[in-house]
Amino acid sequence: MSVALASSSTTSHALPAKPSPQRLARTTGWLYLVLAGLGMLGPLMLESLVVPGDASATADSIAQSLWLLDVSLVAWIAIIAVDVVLSVALYLLLAPAGRALSLAAAAFRLVYSAVVGALLILPFIARALLTGGSDDAVDRQAQALAALEAFDVGFLLALVFFGFHLLVLGPLLLRSRYVPRVFGVLLSVAGAGYITDSLLHLITDAGGGPISAVLLTPAVIGEIGLAVWLLIKGVQTPNGKAPDL
Repeated sequence: MSVALASSSTTSHALPAKPSPQRLARTTGWLYLVLAGLGMLGPLMLESLVVPGDASATADSIAQSLWLLDVSLVAWIAIIAVDVVLSVALYLLLAPAGRALSLAAAAFRLVYSAVVGALLILPFIARALLTGGSDDAVDRQAQALAALEAFDVGFLLALVFFGFHLLVLGPLLLRSRYVPRVFGVLLSVAGAGYITDSLLHLITDAGGGPISAVLLTPAVIGEIGLAVWLLIKGVQTPNGKAPDL
């Protein structure tokens, strides 16, 4: 009997402590802000090097600023890593408000991360093509541009899954009452915006410009606003206390 009690006591001591909800909320806020910074760094640098439809100009641009491509690729790897950690943090934070919804939100975000991670081989292939020798330079340039353009198309598809993540995350935030309801509404609208904008780019010529700006503005306001709120205010239940995890 005493051996069983000792074993039970040892097991209970071995169990990890539950994370503090406020600490978890602020960690989530920081992850959002880091992701926002990386999201501006990696994609914008890569986009600045590509001249749509002109393989030779794109090759010249990359040759003159190869370091920009390298920084962009490192930033993309960091984006994927932070996104995976953020998926876990959001699940832990919001699971008390609904484990099934939290799991669905995390799953959609992880699928998004997995798709982007798989696609990331394409800009690496483009780099190898443009720095691998001078034989058949014109053909190498054409293949490199095709790889970079395929990455852009694939990323739009990944954003569809990210949109579904936000569509689930929005109602989850509303149900939790951890943060003001406006964030739940904004992220729900942002999810629909990501899905609509990505599909417009993928299957029609109507994407981009003012349409994209209107569709994606709620995402910028909602995600940055949520990050700042989590950092400053943390999370609360209607009685004014931090939730139990």
